[in-house]
Amino acid sequence: MSHGNSQHQNGYKILVVEDDPNERQGLQRLLADAGYQVSSADSADKAMSYLDEAVDFVLTDLQMGDVSGMDLLRHWKIKQPETMFLMITGHGSVATAIEAIRAGAYHYMTKPIDPQALLIMLQNMTRQREESRKVRQLQDRLDEKFALSNIIGRSPQMQRVFELIKRSAQAFSTVLILGESGTGKELVAQAIHQNSPRRDGPFVAVNCAAMPATLVESELFGHEKGAFTGATDRRMGKFEAASGGTLFIDEIGDFEIALQVKLLRVMENRVVTPVGGNKDIKVDTRVLVATSRDIRDMMAKGTFREDLYYRLNVITIELPPLRNRLDDIPLLVKRFMDRVNEQNGTKITSIAPSVIEALQQYHWPGNVRELLNVIESAMVLADKSQLEVSDLPNQLRQGPNNRTLVAGGAGQPAAVGAAASTGAAGGAGKPGVLTAANGSAPLDQALATMTLAELEDRAIAAALQRFNNNRTRAARALGISVRTLQRKLGAKNSPEEGGAPDAPEEAGAMEAADTGESAEAVAPSHSPDSLVGSGSSRPIARPDVGDAPVGGTP
Repeated sequence: MSHGNSQHQNGYKILVVEDDPNERQGLQRLLADAGYQVSSADSADKAMSYLDEAVDFVLTDLQMGDVSGMDLLRHWKIKQPETMFLMITGHGSVATAIEAIRAGAYHYMTKPIDPQALLIMLQNMTRQREESRKVRQLQDRLDEKFALSNIIGRSPQMQRVFELIKRSAQAFSTVLILGESGTGKELVAQAIHQNSPRRDGPFVAVNCAAMPATLVESELFGHEKGAFTGATDRRMGKFEAASGGTLFIDEIGDFEIALQVKLLRVMENRVVTPVGGNKDIKVDTRVLVATSRDIRDMMAKGTFREDLYYRLNVITIELPPLRNRLDDIPLLVKRFMDRVNEQNGTKITSIAPSVIEALQQYHWPGNVRELLNVIESAMVLADKSQLEVSDLPNQLRQGPNNRTLVAGGAGQPAAVGAAASTGAAGGAGKPGVLTAANGSAPLDQALATMTLAELEDRAIAAALQRFNNNRTRAARALGISVRTLQRKLGAKNSPEEGGAPDAPEEAGAMEAADTGESAEAVAPSHSPDSLVGSGSSRPIARPDVGDAPVGGTP
């Protein structure tokens, strides 16, 4: 065995396997002069000693004593499948060379070797090698980006989501992902695909709400040339493009009834018929769908087919709105700060406790997407290394005493206070916020139906619901002391009215609030509330909560 190198190496390693010494040495000189790092062996047995040396290309003769080039190819590919083989053969063994290509060889050349043709062949192999390397790097980045660890959440609701993602990823079943806008439905779909056996196949996403209804059918199923005005060529639909992988259909609730019938046929038969065509095309596509609408309500109104719903609703993953998992906010903020610092070159290294508190008192109608935008805007515009409340948008700087009026849903009066943001405007699950200055007619009408006592009752009930009956945090959001809240609740639940007296353990929280002690010391929560602080202006480092990353950008 011998080695040859040129002064200008291109970094690629080639192993030449040839039992004829003259041909072997000639190939070595040619390839070394071309910049390759060349090693050589006079038999397949000796070539196997290079198996652990990260060889890029193997040039091997087919016929070599007891162990042939074909044997070398098969053994090598078991341990190093990415190594590219170029088979060298005589005219009489072309059929064997073709068999080698079927076994994984890149190509073959016949003797005598044309030096120029060999170098061109190696250039092509080098190009393909680079493309394969880029694909692997992209795949690795996708694996990292859409790993389950990149979806943030320690709340029980999110833990349930993680479990459903893991279980559904291994199946072929359809998954229905429900959640408000901005909760991360597409991120969940990508995580399911990336952790599934189909991860090497395509992930194709289509948003039905982002295109006219007349184009949705063509987008999903494709069309033939001349199918309609402007169809100058045949176009492959998303179902066909995603064959072997996963198709994610967002906002499935926006499908028209006529299109729902066609989608149901595809889901049941796994065949698509392009618009203007009469030939069925078999597809092997897993389907994930999502919507922010109330599908059951749509079925009751006749705008969504029940048979399609039951066909889609094999596995359901419901994403909680951010206002229902406020304890996850410090985790999300930490990851978003890291991301913004990296992407924008900002150098925000700490965050005031009051910022976390303000973030946890907001209702987040835009959910995680809105949180990301708020953090990025604040960090880009901040003029210090610490993020302060003054860096936040106006709607987050109001605080509990500058209350926001939240319009209730149909038939429900409005509630008052920042903590009342669990109310809805225009329907369940759609938080709508109106400030008192807006003076909208629906809000005025709702207020006109309520007494001041009723208004107060609803504000207190909403605050307690928002903070999972944590009276300390509810009182802070309402702008009153815990003692005052305790007194109001005691009046409403007095034994004379049939209510139960307050539990004695609440006294500790009440005393903490009135003496200025940290509420968290009395009423611990599930999130790292030590990051929030108790009104101190002392800076804290970015919430360091371990390696629970976010991914959470929907």
